[in-house]
Amino acid sequence: MSEQRCVAWLPRWLDAGALERATVGDDLPGRYYGLRPKAGEWRSLGDGLRAAHESLRALPVARIVDALDETCSRWADRAFGHRVRAREDIVAATGFSPEAVDRSLDVELGNYRAETLHSVLRRELGDPGVLEGFREDPELGGHTLALGPRVTMAVCSGNVPGLPALSIVRALLVKSAVLLKVAGGEPSFAVHFLRSLAEVNPVLADAVVVTYWPSDDRTALRDATEQADAVIAYGSDEACAAVRAQVQPHQRYIEHGHKVSVGVLTQAYLTTVGLREVARRIADDASAFNQHACIAPQAYLVERGDSSPRDVAGAIADAMAEYAADCPLGSLRPADAAALQMRRASMAWTAANTPEGGFWRAPGLDWTVTVAPDLLSVQGSGNRVVGVVPVGGTEDTLRALRPIASRLQNVGLGATGDAFRTLASALGRLGACRISEPGRMASPSVVWRHDGMPCLSLLLRWCDIEMHQEARISATAPQQRML
Repeated sequence: MSEQRCVAWLPRWLDAGALERATVGDDLPGRYYGLRPKAGEWRSLGDGLRAAHESLRALPVARIVDALDETCSRWADRAFGHRVRAREDIVAATGFSPEAVDRSLDVELGNYRAETLHSVLRRELGDPGVLEGFREDPELGGHTLALGPRVTMAVCSGNVPGLPALSIVRALLVKSAVLLKVAGGEPSFAVHFLRSLAEVNPVLADAVVVTYWPSDDRTALRDATEQADAVIAYGSDEACAAVRAQVQPHQRYIEHGHKVSVGVLTQAYLTTVGLREVARRIADDASAFNQHACIAPQAYLVERGDSSPRDVAGAIADAMAEYAADCPLGSLRPADAAALQMRRASMAWTAANTPEGGFWRAPGLDWTVTVAPDLLSVQGSGNRVVGVVPVGGTEDTLRALRPIASRLQNVGLGATGDAFRTLASALGRLGACRISEPGRMASPSVVWRHDGMPCLSLLLRWCDIEMHQEARISATAPQQRML
C-alpha cells in the first residue's frame, strides 16, 4: 500500500500534538488521512480560531479581496504547482478525467477574482466599510456596523472539484475564521488551496483549519459544531439533517442540500439561436462538473413544434459526443458504473415504449441522452445523463415542474420576448432561484444568491446606532467612519 497523504491544513499556531489521525473515506481506503483534535481538545482548537479571528478583524476588506484574487489568479495557470498536485489528487479520488477536473477548477476558482468579490460585497452590504467600523446609514438616521462570525464551520460534500473554496471565501470576506470539514469523496483540494493562500497572505491561511472525521462520527460533529458561531452544510438531505441536529439556537445555519436544475426550450428560441448551437450550449451545461453539481441540468423541457423533441435530443447527443471527445467523463467506480448501466437500461426501455421516445448513448459511459415522458423518468445523479421531456407550452411546462418545485434551483431558460418574461416570472414564483441562458447554467457568479440566499450577509450580525445625538447624520458633512 502506498504511503498515506495528509489532507489537513494546520495554521502555524496549532499544536499538532493535540491532534490525531483519521483515515479518510470508505471509498479511498488507506490513501489519505486527516487530522482532528483528540477527545477533549476541540475547545482549544476553537480558542485558537477565535484568536485568529481577531487578527482577521484588523485586515481591511480590500486586502482580503486582493489576497484571494492573487491566489485565484495563480490557479488560473494550469501549470501552477499547487493546481497540478490538486488535479492529480482529484483525478485519483473522483475518477474525473484530468480535463474535466481542469474545467471544473477554471469555473469554480474563476469566480473569486477581485471584480466579482467587490461586486458581491457591494450588492449585499451596500458599503463594505461596515465590516471595518460604524458607517453612516441615511435610512436609519444613524450608523451601522456588520460583524462576521468569529468562527464559521463548513461541512463539505465531495462531488464538485474546488467547491470548498466557496465556503472559505465566504467566511474570510466577512472576517470569520474557518473550521472546514472535507468530504471523504474528495478530500484533497482544500489543503492545496490553503497552501497557495499561505504564500500570498499567511494571516488569512492561519485563520483556517481543515480537518476530517467520518460522516457517522456524531461525537466529533457535535464537538466541532460547538466551536462555531455559524455553520454551512453541503450534501445530501441525510448529511444536512445530521448537521442541522447539532446546531443550537444561537448559531447561524446555512444549508445547501439536494437540488435539481433543468432547462426549458421554446420553439422561438430554437429558431432564433439555431438547433446546433443550442445543443452545443446544453452539452456544456450538462457536462460541466460531470453533472455532479446541483447547478448542472438533468433534463430539458422542450416545446413541441418544427424542431421536435426527438430532433433536439439527437442534436444534444451529437454535441455531447463532441464535448466528450475533448473532455472525457473519466472512470467510474464499479458500483457507480453498474448503477449508470441500470439507469440506461431503464431509460431505453421507457423510450422504446413511449410514442415520442428516443435513446442515444456513447459506446462507453461518457454520455447518455433520452426522450422521456416526464421528469421523474430521468432524475438521477450525474455522469452526463440528459433527459428531454416534450411539453405543449407554458402551462404544460409549469405543470411538469411542480413535482420538483421545492428542490428547483437553476433553470436554463431558452425563450424570447414575452414568453421569456412570462416564464421567468412564473419560474421564480414556482421555486427557481437562478435563471440563465442555456450555456451559462454551470458558471454562476458568486454574486448570485446561492439557493436563493445571500452568500455573505446571511452570516452577519448587525449593530445599529440610532436616536443618539453623537451619531446624527449631517446633510452637509462628508460621510465619516466611526471606529
